[in-house]
Amino acid sequence: MDIREELLFINEKEVLSLLTAKDAIEAAEDTFLHIGTGDITVGNMSMMFVDPDRKNNFHSMPAIIRHKKIAGVKWIDTYSAPLPGYPFSHGNLVILSDIITGSPIAIVGATNITAMRTAGGHGVVQAKYLAQPEPKVLSVIGCGSQAKAGIRGFLTQFPSLRQIRLFSRSRQPMEQVRGEYRDRIEVVLCDSPEAAIEGSNLILMASGAVTPLITADMVTPGTTIIGIEGFRDMDPQIAKLADKWYLGYKEPDKSILNGARLNPGHLLESQDVFGDMTELLSGKIPGRETEREIIVSTHMGMGAHDVNCAFTVLKRARERGVGQILFLS
Repeated sequence: MDIREELLFINEKEVLSLLTAKDAIEAAEDTFLHIGTGDITVGNMSMMFVDPDRKNNFHSMPAIIRHKKIAGVKWIDTYSAPLPGYPFSHGNLVILSDIITGSPIAIVGATNITAMRTAGGHGVVQAKYLAQPEPKVLSVIGCGSQAKAGIRGFLTQFPSLRQIRLFSRSRQPMEQVRGEYRDRIEVVLCDSPEAAIEGSNLILMASGAVTPLITADMVTPGTTIIGIEGFRDMDPQIAKLADKWYLGYKEPDKSILNGARLNPGHLLESQDVFGDMTELLSGKIPGRETEREIIVSTHMGMGAHDVNCAFTVLKRARERGVGQILFLS
């Protein structure tokens, strides 16, 4: 039998034209839900260091998404000591295959997917199920690509928002954000993390800082905190004292508990975890139950989110005739 296999290559510019903030949120929610129902299998992440100092690595993050009949793997580099002029992570890919035939069907640029699906994707979904209803103020700690993607995602999900309180050590990125959203929402530039969370019960931690910017004594009853870097940029005591601490998905998020940088002093233990988002969305555990609960949710991400987003990109690319066809045989 002569099978001519072909796949679609979709580059980063095309991904940006095809994937919206709403898409990234929907894909993250679908991923959490269907892990909980058993329709998605998340494979183990494999990490390989390329240098003796273990600062630069490649890692692969596989997933099978049965209800969409696809499998995929995210291939990504994280170089904390890159060559001059190179970013810490770039040239990332998602490779998709059809689980019925086993054939590869697409190669999709994943650097932009990564930025969109993190704070602006699964971070938004965590807040959707754990925050107070109709929040008016969003506090954002940080102003890099993740914080900016988070702002776009939160504004997509929460039309009730009237103010963003923003803190970053760099003034220029904050000014850019204020200019971008000047006609849509009030953006208050704050000189300290304390000022940024004042009057807010919804906090997004997306700073990239390696020391805590938010401490337990700063958090008031009724607050929801969403963290994308474990406890690298906030005090782990917050989760210890919170009414509930949720992970995104317990298996890959073991790195939060086990990592010295993500769980300083190994203060947090497995018994401190109330549950994860896959359990919450599939109805196994409750979410917020009272207005005064302090809730923390941290998730380091997983390839299943990227694979799910890449499949959305593939479907839209086929509909619009976007991408380059590659022939394998």
